[in-house]
Amino acid sequence: MAQTQSQTQEPLSTTTIEDDTHVGVARRRHRKVLRCCKVFAAPEKLQSQWAGLKTFVQVERSGIRDGQSFQERQFYICSQIMSAKDALTDTQKHWGIENRLHWVRDVTFSEDFPLRRGGNAPVNWAILHNFFITLARFLGFRTIPQAQRALANQIQKVFSFFV
Repeated sequence: MAQTQSQTQEPLSTTTIEDDTHVGVARRRHRKVLRCCKVFAAPEKLQSQWAGLKTFVQVERSGIRDGQSFQERQFYICSQIMSAKDALTDTQKHWGIENRLHWVRDVTFSEDFPLRRGGNAPVNWAILHNFFITLARFLGFRTIPQAQRALANQIQKVFSFFV
């Protein structure tokens, strides 16, 4: 369970943008991560030059992962007015999608270096890969390669999900 500590003064209104900070500490699976999120109002000059720009978000992460200390800082631009706590939650959700979908597609299915090129082949294979990932998770497999091994000779079972 993650533990969170907030330094937020007040919720941000929809008309004014105030600088906001949120600090969270998470302890999971032999990891301890400190996250500090800061939200800043974009200067009016930039807002007028870049349609929809409202805020800048900075997320600093530091801690211990696999016995090694780490520190990283990332910056985001945002078209919404949101609190630092909400911005931190959104960035964590983004990385969840990256790790649960894009990494699987890149590593397990080698989509960064496709063997099938030209025409609609890459798009068609991407659709099939997404279908298989969804099917594997629906059937409760722990990993996608485990599902590949288990379902490789069960084509009827796989096709039964199409009807």
